[in-house]
Amino acid sequence: MSKIFNDPIHGTIRVTGVSLKIIDTPQFQRLRYLKQLGGGYFVYPGATHTRFEHSIGTYHLAGKFARILKLKHPTQFLEDEITCIEIAGLCHDLGHGPFSHVFDNMFIPWVKPDCKWKHEDASVAMLEHLLEENDHVKKAFDVFDTDWSRLELVKDLILGGKETEHVQDPRVHGIRRTKPHLYEIVANSRTGIDVDKWDYFARDCHMVGIKNNFDHDRYMEMARIIEVDGKPRICTRDKEVINLYDMFHTREILYRRVYSHQVTRAVELMIVDALVKLDQTALMPGKNGKRKISECIDDMVAYSKLNDSILQMVEVLVPLETNHQDSDTALRDARDIVERIQKRDLYKCVSKRIVEDDFNRKKIPQIKQEVLKHTGTRTFDEQQFEIIVMCFDYGRGNVDPVAQVPFYRKSDLQKPIVLPEEEKPRMLPKTFRECALAVYSKHEQLDDDLDSCFNRWFTDEYLKNPSTYAVHQGR
Repeated sequence: MSKIFNDPIHGTIRVTGVSLKIIDTPQFQRLRYLKQLGGGYFVYPGATHTRFEHSIGTYHLAGKFARILKLKHPTQFLEDEITCIEIAGLCHDLGHGPFSHVFDNMFIPWVKPDCKWKHEDASVAMLEHLLEENDHVKKAFDVFDTDWSRLELVKDLILGGKETEHVQDPRVHGIRRTKPHLYEIVANSRTGIDVDKWDYFARDCHMVGIKNNFDHDRYMEMARIIEVDGKPRICTRDKEVINLYDMFHTREILYRRVYSHQVTRAVELMIVDALVKLDQTALMPGKNGKRKISECIDDMVAYSKLNDSILQMVEVLVPLETNHQDSDTALRDARDIVERIQKRDLYKCVSKRIVEDDFNRKKIPQIKQEVLKHTGTRTFDEQQFEIIVMCFDYGRGNVDPVAQVPFYRKSDLQKPIVLPEEEKPRMLPKTFRECALAVYSKHEQLDDDLDSCFNRWFTDEYLKNPSTYAVHQGR
């Protein structure tokens, strides 16, 4: 049995087997209600795409890439391993929360500063929950995976083969050691070149109207599996270096112009503030009782009910009976924030300063306190502004991303090489990473005062530590 999806990016996508049954579950259908770009939709009206279509696109590219490689190297892939790669591509984003990365990169760190949770953890937990809740999927998985070792491989592929408590099966650890190329298709932690990025680069660029110069089809055709330090790795032709730089540059452009757009960040800060308020007053029904929004990450029954509609629900939510006055105030504040978003009365970026690329984000609370010391007679507090770090890079920090990629030459298809510097383009960036501190005012009447206070603090700090802060200013 199969089903055809007509995708605007990849054309016809045929989904079969266990993957099709996974799609037809409430846990997967939930992805229809998670915007791919979070707050970016409030800036780019065409960015209406969701995690649902991205996941199907990643499934398609994962299977396509694995089968292209198998044609060249038949012994390197078992058919059920390719199925696992496809399922991992399909399910890799099951764990995203409301407004995608706003939830795991901003909201959770805000309410749980010491929590190491990432959406990949929830993707694994949600896949397990999906199998528990949908008997038809479990039965299909039983047929495909008689000893459930393949489920462990799927989970490991989603997590990128990183050491984690989620996967303890020694059989999977063996695959990780002997077939590392399997882990370079869906979530490639080694080089950052994987089908997850290929789909969202193409999809995001298409939906916001930005040109994507990277050709993933060409890259797949040029890829081969070669022994590197005694282990099979995915390598590409030396002449593909320009195509790869286009890929990493596309990432930088998307972060600069879309993901970290000043207005996108403003809206996302407002969404986080609203979620923080709702965390004090809204409860979600879970497996063993009701859960606060921030507690849903530990309860997939509750988490499966969370999606972007949480902001629309603000109007119909009622305060908790306990601590009624505090709950009522929090709910009213959340409604006010949502109303401001609807009226485009947004937070404003009042100042931006370039800093060193290794800037420690943990310094932000301290910096806010130091900025407040420069207020003089002005009256505002730390709740009325935010300072965030914006970083733009090629995906590998301040390192040339291509330096970690194994290549080969047409003259020797079995010999991996590190591409010499003289064969790389001459017009590369001087640095591959740029970071800035951005100050956001939550109230228009504070804009100028905050700008002045922050820049006085920054000037003082620069005079004391000129190697840490740069003098460039933008607004």
